[in-house]
Amino acid sequence: MSDLTHLQHIRQEMPATTSRIYMNAGTFGPLPACVVSAMQERMQQEWQNGRLGASGFEAMFAIYDNARKGVAHLLNADADEIALTDNTGEGLNIISYGIDWHEGDEAITTNHEHISLLAPLYQLRDRYGIVIRVADIGEKGDLPILKPIADLVTPRTSLISLSHVSWMMGALDMHALNVDYYAIPIQKWLCGPDGTGALYARHDSLGNIKNTYVGPFSIKHEMGKDWGWELLDKAQRFETGGRQTAALAGQVAVLNWLDQVVGHQWMYERIAALSTYAFHALQEIPGLHMLTPRAGASGLVSFRLEGKDDGEVVKYLNEKHNIYIRNIPSINALRVSTGFYNTEEEIDTLVRALREM
Repeated sequence: MSDLTHLQHIRQEMPATTSRIYMNAGTFGPLPACVVSAMQERMQQEWQNGRLGASGFEAMFAIYDNARKGVAHLLNADADEIALTDNTGEGLNIISYGIDWHEGDEAITTNHEHISLLAPLYQLRDRYGIVIRVADIGEKGDLPILKPIADLVTPRTSLISLSHVSWMMGALDMHALNVDYYAIPIQKWLCGPDGTGALYARHDSLGNIKNTYVGPFSIKHEMGKDWGWELLDKAQRFETGGRQTAALAGQVAVLNWLDQVVGHQWMYERIAALSTYAFHALQEIPGLHMLTPRAGASGLVSFRLEGKDDGEVVKYLNEKHNIYIRNIPSINALRVSTGFYNTEEEIDTLVRALREM
């Protein structure tokens, strides 16, 4: 199958990508048909049959297990290293609050982090008196990161928390990365439903984090015996209880679709190629200052337009050209997210629209 035919099939499954120019997967990705079908099927089953009885719980737990396995496959991790979350922020909070903090302990981050990462650190600072050290990796986030972080490490350093890809500038293998913990969203580039995310916790780092909250999903329980009090020896210990099962059914469906239909390698290469195309095409616009340091490093391309208000640009593109991107008000910038479902022609349309302003 040619790339064009493959792309056409993908876009047919994602009507939001053909009804507008959808360049904001960094906020929410468009839903493919399989997600809607899976969620509707699960809701229909719950509506007709209820959510009771052994068979009902078996079906629910099977969806949960498949959701963890799908994330593990995506991240080249073990299913026991995956906890289900509502979003990236939940995973970040689980880890940030799981450390036994004392006044004067230190956390290191960078000057290119999203509020979801920073907010827990700010609250820990206010609650426990921790010290937040910020590594400067340059205005564009393009400086080598190792030395600025290493220079800040002291005997009081308890946590280093940073983005793998800057949310502003823009194939995972957890074991190769050798990180202790990794939080991801499912509703963005992976095009899953709201309220889906995951946390990776490496086997031998599990014991370094204490649960802030617990529930029946967190502890060991042997059927037919009284509830005990022993946390699971896997990442599921960070889950407290039931979630929106229909959303998890949608998560299972989309991760399987991305793997079996879209293809992970094709998806990664397509995102990088479109990001590279946008990186170079946008720089042909007079007065545009590119903030993204390197072409194709991620699916995010950020820039400023001289003399233009970022919020007004977003509104203009939406209302006049049916193009959806986002702005970053704190730095008066605009951000384009190139998804695997986008086309070069859509990027050309964006460039023409910005030239006409």
